[in-house]
Amino acid sequence: MSLSRIGAHLILPTLLATLTTGTLAADQGRIGTRPIGIDKTNAQFPPNNRWAFSHMRELYPTALIANDPKRKQLLPGNPAHPSEISINFRGNQISLDALARRYFTDAIAVYKDGELVVEGYYGEQQPDRPHLMMSMTKSVTAVLVAKYVAEGLIDLNKTVADYIPELTKSGWGPDSLRAVWDMRDGAAYSEVYDDPSSSVWQHACASGWLELKDCPNGAMRSSYEFLPTVQRDEHIVGEFHYKSASTDVLAWVLERVTGRSFVQLVSEEVWQQIGAEYPADITVDRDGYGWASGGMSATLRDLVRFGVMALNLGAVGHRQVFPSSHFEDVMSHPADDSWPYGESTKGWKPYYRSFWWGVGNGLGDFEAVGIHGQIIRVSPNDNLVIVYLSSWPAAEGETIGGYEAYEDISEGLRTLLRKENAQP
Repeated sequence: MSLSRIGAHLILPTLLATLTTGTLAADQGRIGTRPIGIDKTNAQFPPNNRWAFSHMRELYPTALIANDPKRKQLLPGNPAHPSEISINFRGNQISLDALARRYFTDAIAVYKDGELVVEGYYGEQQPDRPHLMMSMTKSVTAVLVAKYVAEGLIDLNKTVADYIPELTKSGWGPDSLRAVWDMRDGAAYSEVYDDPSSSVWQHACASGWLELKDCPNGAMRSSYEFLPTVQRDEHIVGEFHYKSASTDVLAWVLERVTGRSFVQLVSEEVWQQIGAEYPADITVDRDGYGWASGGMSATLRDLVRFGVMALNLGAVGHRQVFPSSHFEDVMSHPADDSWPYGESTKGWKPYYRSFWWGVGNGLGDFEAVGIHGQIIRVSPNDNLVIVYLSSWPAAEGETIGGYEAYEDISEGLRTLLRKENAQP
């Protein structure tokens, strides 16, 4: 997979980090549990990211995404530690624990047939500690869009300008919300991570993810100020181009039609509804906007709960929280014949739909995905959810073959669990 496969919307390239930061705070000693010298200029880069991804509240302004302890959804099971599990990985039987350590996994969980069967933590991660989700946050945004489409509050055929007049002259203004939801809009939003003049760099500056000194033209106050400045490219209309900011556009629409902040919406309509055990959090800019395209952090088990809700087509227990049609559409969406990221080594036919990644393996699998190794794999055919939280040294794991490795681990787990179920 190429870097643009996921969109390193929050993190600048590892190579750039080694050239510009020079400092590896984790090697300098510690005060308590925090590495000396770690701050926003270096927290996103290895080895500092291993600590930072589990301590976002200590580094960035965040807003709390409240849960409701009275509605906690139980996760049955007596999960094994990864050290107790051995899978076939590329022709060899290897401990899942060894693979987790090899691929900078911070936490891993496997849910199968109604039970949590595997759970393990590494590095800084603990059961009650939120971990940065990166662009898995987009899939949280997705279910909110689906909810309000089903309720008639959002019309996907209307344009962005119909809902947000402030964006009329922006690159998104003439696009339908349907086009934006699939990232087939005409916004000329560039995700060139080593170019300080690129859109993604300016977006990171506006959202408070970079220090002011790293922003060549200063920084806008927030996404509300930044998004209207993005220009349009008519030549790309209708083509899939991964643009993280398209998520923030739809989050702004959600705020406008509901009269509530994105943080409130996630708290009240997602986190409390799925029965989350712990609060989550999300980074906010100077105007208090929660970064819908990648700023959430959550615990491993609560991300399993989110994945189980998706596995159950929007249902939580006996309640239909989100429309089943949303997940059915994602699962059945056809392959993208113009897929821009190369052919799958497994012959799969991937696609992108409604802020979810379709695996295209013929089994209806789909994923929420974030850079540096954040994945929720939902496998309806096998009644299976796998969650990976990681701190890969490079954004797409390109230095360690991260995504391909996790695909092979997922297949090894699927095969193992199928064999166990087949035993008399």
